[in-house]
Amino acid sequence: MKPELAEDVILSVRNLQTRFTSKRQSVTPVDGVTFDLKRGQTLAVVGESGSGKSVTSLSIMGLLGKNGHISGGEILYRTSRNDIQRIDQFTPSQYQKIRGKEIAMIFQEPMTSLNPLFTVGEQIMEMILLHEPMSKAQARLKAIEMLEKVEIPEPATRVDDYPHSMSGGMRQRVMIALALSCNPALLIADEPTTALDVTIQAQILDLLKRLQSEMGMSIIFITHNLGVVAEIAQDVVVMYAGRVVEHAPVATLFAHPSHPYTKGLLACTPNNHTSTETERGQLYAIPGSVPALSALPAGCAFSPRCSFVNNQCLTTRPELRAIGNNTWSRCIWSERL
Repeated sequence: MKPELAEDVILSVRNLQTRFTSKRQSVTPVDGVTFDLKRGQTLAVVGESGSGKSVTSLSIMGLLGKNGHISGGEILYRTSRNDIQRIDQFTPSQYQKIRGKEIAMIFQEPMTSLNPLFTVGEQIMEMILLHEPMSKAQARLKAIEMLEKVEIPEPATRVDDYPHSMSGGMRQRVMIALALSCNPALLIADEPTTALDVTIQAQILDLLKRLQSEMGMSIIFITHNLGVVAEIAQDVVVMYAGRVVEHAPVATLFAHPSHPYTKGLLACTPNNHTSTETERGQLYAIPGSVPALSALPAGCAFSPRCSFVNNQCLTTRPELRAIGNNTWSRCIWSERL
């Protein structure tokens, strides 16, 4: 049967399961993840380290490595030709044709993504020459144009700089220029502002919003910071221990969080109206940590850290269910929070 997508949806992740296998054990860091991304919109994927955010993005990009594979579900993508394809079934050569051209990704730390042995211009040109019918001279001009687009001063000079000679904010701008050099329809940004100071974070967010408006691309924005989400996204997926625990429009999630984990994340956000402070003036912190994937609780994965927990939570794994208009939650207490 030919796969189908709603007309305004560019990417649909359906019941995605991703497994990593080694000689010692096999774990599933992404377990049943489902969401849709609409054209021209930003979907934020939120959660602590170990929640499955980055593995979800690597699954979409086909970058799981030799020990990882998609063990269930499907990923549907609407190509520039308006074809709907199951990219989770792509071969490496098929992925190479769309990676960078139709779907691009920027990472948290550009120094581990940019090659220190090549100038930033050479690295942008490599991407352009891989996907576009251009000469080297034309690709160089396009690289300079992209550096100007991401607001790097004196782009005609900086195109010949090496990554180590640039600041962290500049390197992240280079990564954005590299990712957008072939005008992708979908950009995955994996915590692109985490390693930057607050002022530079705001500049990068403003830059992404401007480029999205100019280029009409869709964005999956991966972060652990809900304060950033309010600035850039229309919809939010909250993940915990490999599963989606809440999915809602941004305004709904901030006004009426429907999962205890989301409430905890909001309480940890500085200057948020739901934040709770201790007597010593410190920010609230969710007790405990994300459980190991090899030792998940029998019931709700969040139960060891949850203040609403009861006996049912300890024995029954809750399902993700609709609780309102475009809102889903994986908690038996959703309507009472």
